[in-house]
Amino acid sequence: MTSEQVVDGRFELRERLGSGGMGTVWRAFDLALERDVALKEVRLAGTDPAVARKTRERVMREARALARIDHPNVVTVHHIVDPPGAPHPWLVMELVRGRTLQDRLASGPLPPAEAAAVGRGVLAALRAAHDAGIRHRDVKPANVLLRPDGTPVLTDFGIAALEDASRVTATGGLVGSPEYIAPERLHGREGDPASDLWSLGVLLYAAAEGANPLRRPTAAATLAAVMAAPIPPPRRAGPLAPVLGAL
Repeated sequence: MTSEQVVDGRFELRERLGSGGMGTVWRAFDLALERDVALKEVRLAGTDPAVARKTRERVMREARALARIDHPNVVTVHHIVDPPGAPHPWLVMELVRGRTLQDRLASGPLPPAEAAAVGRGVLAALRAAHDAGIRHRDVKPANVLLRPDGTPVLTDFGIAALEDASRVTATGGLVGSPEYIAPERLHGREGDPASDLWSLGVLLYAAAEGANPLRRPTAAATLAAVMAAPIPPPRRAGPLAPVLGAL
């Protein structure tokens, strides 16, 4: 194990788990506490010092946002590594053993009862976040982890907007996954917790039906569908159908 594979002299990188818009997540071993953790390596966008500073602020905001929430359906943040002069910070988080909802859906849709259980868990996570003044803004299957017993855990609050923190997202920038963005956000209206519920509705539709009804071949076409395309009535959702319609 080389020095580059041990972060802060304590966290030994073991396995790359995935990458997203704000960095790479690793399975790591905490040498001090002798336990597995998830380490999020946050790569700062671009070389512009101002951009790097704003991105670092977003990282700190994510850590503070998660630390404010103690809930079984929300991933726990343990620690942040951000020594002076380091090229980028690291978030040390709970390692949720299991797979993402996106991975689960690759093998087919969920039965209505299973989809409802996932929906209740994500809704509970969103209620806890909203009570803390946090909007997730990127609710999608890839950001829902499933424990081995099926319990959903909402993660990746990296683009969340706190009511009591100044926004550091670039003005006019599109934040979130196109097919899960609420239409009002495309009109520039931010901060409404109902936007997260819209995204939850699309997530549940995709989980129960096996496909996202708004996804199109290009991002532009997807955004146009979010704005104006009718959503076809669900065929597999059974008793969950009225809930999808309401969301």
